[in-house]
Order: sequence, then C-alpha cells, then structure tokens
Amino acid sequence: MSAQYGKCNFDGKPVDPEDVNEVRPVLAPYGPDGEGFICKDNIALLYRALQTTKESRREVQPHIAPSGAVLMWDGRLDNREELICELGRGITSESPDVEIVAAVYEVSGTRSLAKLIGDWALSVWDSAARTLILAKDFVGTRHLYYSIENDHVTWCSILDPLVISPRHPFKLDEEYVAGWLSFFPATHLTPYLGIHSVPPSSFVRLTRAKHEISKSLLK
Repeated sequence: MSAQYGKCNFDGKPVDPEDVNEVRPVLAPYGPDGEGFICKDNIALLYRALQTTKESRREVQPHIAPSGAVLMWDGRLDNREELICELGRGITSESPDVEIVAAVYEVSGTRSLAKLIGDWALSVWDSAARTLILAKDFVGTRHLYYSIENDHVTWCSILDPLVISPRHPFKLDEEYVAGWLSFFPATHLTPYLGIHSVPPSSFVRLTRAKHEISKSLLK
C-alpha cells in the first residue's frame, strides 16, 4: 500500500515544511517507488508510492485536477473501463487510477465516491471550497486516520506520524478499549484519544467550521 500524509491550516496560515520533514523517514518504507510533495499556502501533502500496476508507474501524486482540487489516492480501481467509457473526455485505458478518480470527482463531487469500486482510501483538498474530504471504500480495508487540533487537521494512512507528534498528547481512548473488550470498537475510533479513523463506506468532510461524517458514500 502507498502512504499519504497531509496537514491543513484552516486559519490560512502557511504550513511549516519542517512538520513534513519530520514525517518523511516514517513514511519512506511504505513507498519505495518515489515521493510526491506539495507545500503551498495553508496545505502540505506528502505521498509515498508503491507501484503495483503498469498504470500506477505513470501517475504523479499528489494529483492536481483542472479545478485546482488536489487528490491523493491509495488503492485499486476495479471498474476502470466502465468509468473511462462514462467520462469520454481525455481519459484512456492508459490513464492511472488517480486521473480517472479525479475526473469523476470533477463531475459530481462527493456523489462520485459511490462509483469507485475497489479497495481504496482517498483524500481531496478542494481549494475553492476550502474543504477537506477523506473517504474509504465500502469494505474499508485500507486505513485513513486524522486528528483535529484547534484550526488545523493532520491526516495519514498510517497511525505513527499522528501518534508520535509532539503536539498531540499520548492518551488511550477508553471508549475504544471498552468496545474492544466487549465486542469490537466503533469504526471511527482508534486506540488513541483525539485520533479518528475514517469509517468504511464513508467520507469525512472537514472545514474550519464543521467536522461531518457521512456514513454512506451515496450522500
């Protein structure tokens, strides 16, 4: 699995590149096939690639869509041909998954998520709406975690960078522990207080004023 990491300051302040530099050695083993990095204004995105298909060798992530939305995609898109036929606009069978996903998202926003069949985790920074979308497929095999502190959010496909952050207090989530002992913890929880998991078949919409979980990708 590839690895993705991001930080967004909703108050508009620039992200300190040093925050990302601290994460680089943690993510490197998860993505041996190269790194993509964007740090601009209030957003920083880091992607480590693990290329498993011939199409993925042509992808560039983070991917910038024509609208200015920036996407990071970790996954496998099983209905590529169906979506390519539906789009019919410059996307071909040679296009990497992330380009197809971006094109579908450009057409119908979060409603497009229900069309993405496969095993995946996706993050989208919509610069025009100043909104962050974090989403996972219906089964939710791949991970995507996030932490909200004051006016910024940090997210990652692995827990380590969020847990070891010196700005985040290390405390166990008692609700998670109770759920684990009794049956199984709620899918939006992690063992660590203040660090959340995107549930399967859901997307999280984050703005400066709101933190909203949509339990179905159809919404």
